Formats: sequence, C-alpha cells, structure tokens
Amino acid sequence: MIDKVKKEIVDVSIVLAAYNEEKSIKEEIERIKKAMDSSKYSYEVIVVDDGSKDKTPDIVEQNFPWVKLYRRPVNYGTGTARKFGTERARGEYVVWSDADLTYPNYIIPQLIPHLDQYDQVIGARKTEEGKQKFLRIPAKCFIRKLAIFLSGKNIPDLNSGLRAFKREIGLKYLYILPP
Repeated sequence: MIDKVKKEIVDVSIVLAAYNEEKSIKEEIERIKKAMDSSKYSYEVIVVDDGSKDKTPDIVEQNFPWVKLYRRPVNYGTGTARKFGTERARGEYVVWSDADLTYPNYIIPQLIPHLDQYDQVIGARKTEEGKQKFLRIPAKCFIRKLAIFLSGKNIPDLNSGLRAFKREIGLKYLYILPP
C-alpha cells in the first residue's frame, strides 16, 4: 500500500550546510529565526551536518528541536549537503546558505519577493569573513575583477553561497551537484 500522506508545504525551506560550526551554528539559527519570524513567510530550517567532528549537530539538537537535522557521517562537501537538504525540503522556495555567520542570512525574507520575477536570487557578502583571509582576499578580488571585466556587469560576490530559488526549478538542476 502506498502512503498517501500529504507533505505539509511551507513558503521557504532554508538549507544550511554545516561542517564543524559549533562556534557559530546557534547564533546563525537564532538570526535566521528572528528574521523569518518577523516576516510573512512560513518556513522550515534544515541543517545538514556534513560529517562534523565537533559538537555542531548536538548544539542543533539540544537548542532547536524544531529544526530538521540530518547527520551525515562523512564530509562530502557543501554541494552534496545542499543537494541532500533540497531533496528533503518542503518549501515552494529554497534558500541555501552556510552556518558560519559569513552570509547576511537576516536578509532572507528580502530575497523571496524577487522570486516572482526571477528563478534565482543571490545574496552577497559585503566583506570576506572566511578562514585564511590574507590568502583569500587578494585571489578573490582578482577573480572578481576579471569576471566583471569579462561580463561587463558588477558582481559583488562571485562565489556567494546565499541563494534563493524556486524549488520546482532548482530540482531540475540538482543532478549537476556532486553525489
């Protein structure tokens, strides 16, 4: 017998890829919750713990019982974690981000209305917040300037991982992400 239980749909599914984020995961989820609770959108937060060796999944489990937590035993990377979370998302829209406080996730509610006109909207960081900044900033700056020159368009954050998209369209392209 086929289970015909209807999946409850929400407006927005926020998929956070997490790997060893015990220092930031709690603040990140609280920041997202505050932004989404003050918006008009129903939402779910999906944390895909991608083989963390620290207490990241325990912090999520202990502090946020309403968050859907998926523990993956091996680190396969952000793309795989995002794919995994998207496949389990119930939202009309899906938002990808990281759980390391490097993206302005408080703007997620501001991204969604643009999806009436576009299939995908990308949020940009204003500063480089990642690890090894002294190496990353010059390299990223050069690559970004080259991309701007080649495209003739301003690209504020070439590698942004903060993306909102229509789920039905995004599912068509998940096969591109690594398994």
